[in-house]
Amino acid sequence: MTRDTAWPTDIAWKQLESPGVTPTRGEFRVFDTGISTPNGNVLLAIDGSGFRHLLTPAPDTFEAAHDRRSGGVHLVTRDLLDGSAQRQYIDLACQKEHLNAVFSHMADEVLTELSVNSGDAFQTCRRTLQRWRELMDREVSPVMTTEALCGLFGELWHMRAIAERDPSGLCIWQGPRGARHDFSAPGVALEVKTTLRRNWMFRIHGLTQLDAPADASLYLCAMRLELNGAAGITVPDLVQQIIDLGVDRHEFVTLLAGVGYQLKDQMHYEQFRFELLEWRLHEVVNGFPRLTTADFGASAPPHGVTEIDYTVDLAAHAAAPLTRTDLDELLGVLVTNSRNPDAPSAKPSL
Repeated sequence: MTRDTAWPTDIAWKQLESPGVTPTRGEFRVFDTGISTPNGNVLLAIDGSGFRHLLTPAPDTFEAAHDRRSGGVHLVTRDLLDGSAQRQYIDLACQKEHLNAVFSHMADEVLTELSVNSGDAFQTCRRTLQRWRELMDREVSPVMTTEALCGLFGELWHMRAIAERDPSGLCIWQGPRGARHDFSAPGVALEVKTTLRRNWMFRIHGLTQLDAPADASLYLCAMRLELNGAAGITVPDLVQQIIDLGVDRHEFVTLLAGVGYQLKDQMHYEQFRFELLEWRLHEVVNGFPRLTTADFGASAPPHGVTEIDYTVDLAAHAAAPLTRTDLDELLGVLVTNSRNPDAPSAKPSL
């Protein structure tokens, strides 16, 4: 094995995959993470085919074991020649190149656990693989459209602000879970709309999107973005910033996959920078431009009419937008109410 040395993994993979000594078939180029176990340090590695591995030294008495139920990642034991000595390693091995990014996050999770407790590395790897298995086994999906990416940017912009207040606040992001509104907690909900146009016209999907939940306040944050603006950032930038704030990696990556964003397409998405030009926050109350089922009275929409979409022009709305202080208070209430779902819900005093 050819060896380099220290963690974090983003540095490790770049170093391992940089031009240099290429391992031949059956060999590994390895990176010493500096995380120690009773049997030696944990290694990151690439093999002769360019696949990624996490290698943990196993005791001589460890009985060979494996988990190959996932097509994308295998957990096996293997004997490797390290210098002049042959040693047994527990090998968490990525089998598909398009899963490299997801595998890296899974490896980070394993390393974090091993840095705290390295007593049973095989079970740590198996437990983590089980947690990530569904993501690893998903079919490859097409890349998101620019419009969809723009919408995701708006949601992640708010998710970053929530994670800054509470890294456990992923539960507030309900859009990827199929909920009516993008963000919600007891007593309050927030819908986010984005556009690349110069006007304040936004498409509303269905009669419930601007209908407040029972006993809750609903707010709409509309955002005008510029594609590839000079001060823009990418969706991959936002994703990494949110991860760096300490959110649960697996839950976050699962939510991203739920809206069609896959880490394997990160390089493609890095082409698109979004600059936030302006935003407006409104409480959705009587007088706000919208359609709901209540507007049709007791008769409801005509029989056979479904999937009613319409356009809202916020420039025609007389009420002044709320302020940045109001937005900060709203996000704070979302976080507070999500922490105490059984307590009386706080209401934004906007």
